Amino acid sequence: MNVVGIIAEYNPFHRGHALQLREARVQTRADYVVVVMSGNYVQRGTPAMFDKYTRAEAALRGGADLVLELPVTSATASAEYFATGAVTLLEKTGFVTDLSFGSECGSLPDLQRIAEILADEPEEYRALLRSSLSGGNSFPRARSLALAGLDSSLRAELLESPNNLLGIEYLKALIRMDSDIRPHTITRRGGDYHELTLRAESVASAGAIRAALLASGGHFTEEIRSQLPCPEPFLSYEGKTPLTEDAFSLLLLQRLRAMQDAPLGCFFDVSPDLSNRIWEKLDLFSSFPQFIDLLKTKNLTRTTVSRALLHILLDIRGWREPEAFRVLGFRKEAESLIGLLKKNSTLPLILAPSDTTLPADALYADHLYESVRSLLHGTPFQNEYRRKLLVIPSTERKEGLP
Repeated sequence: MNVVGIIAEYNPFHRGHALQLREARVQTRADYVVVVMSGNYVQRGTPAMFDKYTRAEAALRGGADLVLELPVTSATASAEYFATGAVTLLEKTGFVTDLSFGSECGSLPDLQRIAEILADEPEEYRALLRSSLSGGNSFPRARSLALAGLDSSLRAELLESPNNLLGIEYLKALIRMDSDIRPHTITRRGGDYHELTLRAESVASAGAIRAALLASGGHFTEEIRSQLPCPEPFLSYEGKTPLTEDAFSLLLLQRLRAMQDAPLGCFFDVSPDLSNRIWEKLDLFSSFPQFIDLLKTKNLTRTTVSRALLHILLDIRGWREPEAFRVLGFRKEAESLIGLLKKNSTLPLILAPSDTTLPADALYADHLYESVRSLLHGTPFQNEYRRKLLVIPSTERKEGLP
């Protein structure tokens, strides 16, 4: 049996994602597709615009067979920890045979060569990296220079593209785990990852779709709907103010005021320099996004700052390897995968929080998200303990483009 794993955010699930699911299934001759998906917060250090159950349902209707949640400590981490957490979950299923990911270059050998060096970090590479860093270069720039200095034939510029970078981190994780999972890459199509303009004639990026929703005040125009192969789950958000980090502004300010002038180095991704800048600039705080822009520097990118602030808000004090399988949903036809998880996996299986002895603080991040979402949208609060597992009838799957 072939089972292909895909790592994603699906914020929202769009045409490009549906196409990738279909191509991954064909490319690997997979019997099933397992998705490891970020929960209510995403890697750039912000809340997801759409809750995890809405996004999981769209993925299941769009071609996935099983959706597992990537824990928040991995979902909101840098590329290395994000990839390590997700690949760990796929590895520990005991039955995933392949990993498929999108990349700008579409060349697995080129990505694999870089991943092998970065996974092993030979002394010559480390020396070149130290030299580049001492020259005042940022870490990403220093890493590219070190790779180019080590071997001029290496395509170090691949590290400058976000999907290539994530792909390299997936490959690194597979190497370090000595995993038997076979990697594959699919050339990313459509709008650039950072492209924020919605173009009807092409496959838009998730960022462009979110930007269009913000511009429309939360209305799903025909242009937006055309980019969603499974729009139905998202339509509960129709006409509602899109959820962004701005909605968490007062919560973040209150959290920081409660810890006034205390060292913040105990929180994940908060450096001493950033801790000092937070206290120096706090009186100028007017919103979550404005404060990010106020704190960022040449060596502290907007994403780095956003992650750090989110970790302070959510009380995340370090990265932890995934400790359980949290199933968000599955397609009825793939129910046998649940049995395989119970039989083969080395981690506990959570089908519903109410069936476990999870401590209350384990769901703090989800309940905070849902509190903000329900108040912003004027809808009833959905308690995580009472959420039902998504089970999608097999006849309701759509694959590829509509």
